Amino acid sequence: MLHPTAEELERSFRSAEAGTDGRGTSRRRLLPELPADVFTEVRFPELEWALVVHGDDGGSPDRDLVVAAGVTCRVRRGRLEIVSGPDTDRAIFCTLLSDLVERLHQPAAARTPALVRRLEAWRRMLGRGLTGGLRTEERYGLFGELIVLLEIVLPALGPAGVRAWAGPDGAPRDFEHLDAAIEVKAVGLSDPDLCRIRTERQLDTTGLAHLFLAHHVVGQSASGVTLGELVDELRAHPDVQAESVEFENRLLAVGWFESHRPQYTERFQVARRRCYRISADFPRMTSDDVPPGVSRVSYVVDLAACHQHLVDEAAVRGTLAQGAGGVRGQ
Repeated sequence: MLHPTAEELERSFRSAEAGTDGRGTSRRRLLPELPADVFTEVRFPELEWALVVHGDDGGSPDRDLVVAAGVTCRVRRGRLEIVSGPDTDRAIFCTLLSDLVERLHQPAAARTPALVRRLEAWRRMLGRGLTGGLRTEERYGLFGELIVLLEIVLPALGPAGVRAWAGPDGAPRDFEHLDAAIEVKAVGLSDPDLCRIRTERQLDTTGLAHLFLAHHVVGQSASGVTLGELVDELRAHPDVQAESVEFENRLLAVGWFESHRPQYTERFQVARRRCYRISADFPRMTSDDVPPGVSRVSYVVDLAACHQHLVDEAAVRGTLAQGAGGVRGQ
């Protein structure tokens, strides 16, 4: 077995919890064949469950990270601990640990930083409340972002396009590269010209030379593609494979779990994509338009009134590629 499942980890913790006199710490080595010293611990009397990973010998900075309510990460001289209290959802905690253990095949110096980055992705996903799967609107949104990554960003930037997918990391726009950015929207067929903007920062060009809106009208068709198929296509893409760890972290941050794949049966198809250049006269609200004390302003743009802002997809790719030596293949 390459790594333990969440269920196996939970059984191991509960067995350790029941097999002691309730004092001190019960420690068990996890998978001796792993290229790291990894232990599970039950700590009494607090009834904390912990995964302890010995990484490098001090190359990683000490830090504390709150992953979710009741789950913390501590890094001390390269030694990483992920700890949960007794009120934590133990199933989610063990799912997190199983995911981390799967990623332990790293050189010692890279192990702790890689696990911390993965924990950051978990923190963002848990903060969005997505452990039960993506809701319908979120599925449309992820489809739109993945299609833009595949058809616009990767052709322009190559492997750097994966790191340009900035939305999962909390950036205001979905894709950001140097002084250019793309905000992606995907809507159903019922309201094809309406575009909901979630915050005053999404269409704010402050600090940017170029900002585009990529708006998709998405239908469902037997000839379309499921989210799982699209994820697999991107995983097999050479440019994504060159940044596979970063891609997987971003997928997790937006709520993608392999265990949820059977839920996503819709076959999406882009009925229309239009790209708009955001300029001073584009109908929008920005931070400068919002009174002090007001934030997270949501509004709807009628794109039927924005035809003068339309740009060709090739122009978007070309603008992105300006700082990357030109559009690939041209």
